[in-house]
Amino acid sequence: MEDLLNVGVCVTLSGRWPQELGERRLAEYSQWLEDSFPGTKMLRFPRLVCTDGDLRECCGYFCENRADIIVMIYGAFTGDNVPCGLADACGCPIVLFAPREERWDRDDRLYANALCSAAMNGASLTRIHAPHFTVYGDPDEPRVARELGDIFAARRVVKGLRGMTFGLFGYRPTAFYNCAFDENVIRRTFGINFEETDLKVVFDTMDALPPEEVEAQLAELRARWDTALLPEGHLENHARLYLALKRLIPRYGYDFCSIKCWPEMGALHATPCAVLGRLMDEGIGVACEGDVDAGITAAIQRLICGAPPFITDLINIGEEDNTVTFWHCGNAAPSLHDPSDGVVMANHPLAGQGTSFWCALRPGPVTAARFTNFDGQYRLFLLGGKALPTRRNTRGCMVNVKVDTPVLELVRRIADTGMSHHYSLVWADIADSMRAVAKLLEIPVIEL
Repeated sequence: MEDLLNVGVCVTLSGRWPQELGERRLAEYSQWLEDSFPGTKMLRFPRLVCTDGDLRECCGYFCENRADIIVMIYGAFTGDNVPCGLADACGCPIVLFAPREERWDRDDRLYANALCSAAMNGASLTRIHAPHFTVYGDPDEPRVARELGDIFAARRVVKGLRGMTFGLFGYRPTAFYNCAFDENVIRRTFGINFEETDLKVVFDTMDALPPEEVEAQLAELRARWDTALLPEGHLENHARLYLALKRLIPRYGYDFCSIKCWPEMGALHATPCAVLGRLMDEGIGVACEGDVDAGITAAIQRLICGAPPFITDLINIGEEDNTVTFWHCGNAAPSLHDPSDGVVMANHPLAGQGTSFWCALRPGPVTAARFTNFDGQYRLFLLGGKALPTRRNTRGCMVNVKVDTPVLELVRRIADTGMSHHYSLVWADIADSMRAVAKLLEIPVIEL
């Protein structure tokens, strides 16, 4: 993903409003944006946008410099022609940045009326289906910087998704209908394209590896993890699969992947749970069980915060402390493990036939999410919480998460909304950024 975001910045007002405040904001707010958001390129339009001529020149400047998003700062009340003209000409989202009123005097006029103007302009942008956000407040308010940061992060993610290649190693496991996907809907919604590599290519690559590379990998594995519970040959299969995927994924230019991890891989004693966790820590994302929608969610979470996601099931609730238990077969990235409860690399916890991490996961703020396609329209399911110190009480990877929604109500919402069984869990509070991504993609959000 290209990290640099091109942010158009302009200050606007209608001609019958005083320009002094707008001129000051043009200098001060533009500089504040540039200082506050490294990793962005601020495209400042150098004068107030007031007349139709100003608007034409401003649109031309933003188009010429390929603005990804425009921050329209209110110097004073602005007619609908300006934000709608920017949206029409530039084809990118608009942030309506409405500062608070600066002067109040019962015998003096209103100098900006920005909040009212933002409401009017936002309503007009909604009617023409132009993506936009409204941010209200002053630069010295930490909330304002957070809101703008979430919006910029979301726009950077959407920009990065366009042209991403999602690699398929096989399709989906037997009878897992929820892991099916519609390639055309995904391309239309997210801009992601797909390519496929047969599992036989993976197995052939595993077989053809130089023995010395496999031996070096085995030595690394034995030095790092307790592998005493693994059956004969499973650790070598792990080493070979890890090395094979590290070759194949960059060879084919895959930005994120999914893999049909059973039954074929299990039949060869190569179920890949622990391999997938290790790769995730190295920035190589592979969604298990062929679940493309979970993989897209994980890819977006990683683009937002850079942290490794954990594709997981929700398997239990605790009514006493209002917690839910997230668990999966052993695919959590090692950086997410809680070593205080012990970590082993062992066999697959249910069917055997591979390698898996058995451990509890670390505490901290978390965001659970999933994008799911219903009849050609994606929805974002979203749940925030706090991962608690957890003691593993079954094989595999697990963590208990305290949530705000009463857990019995949560179970009902999951059932009523058709939420699938896989979530992508990331150790960061990125719910606002996820909502902003969904808004840019015109995806409804379902709060669990």
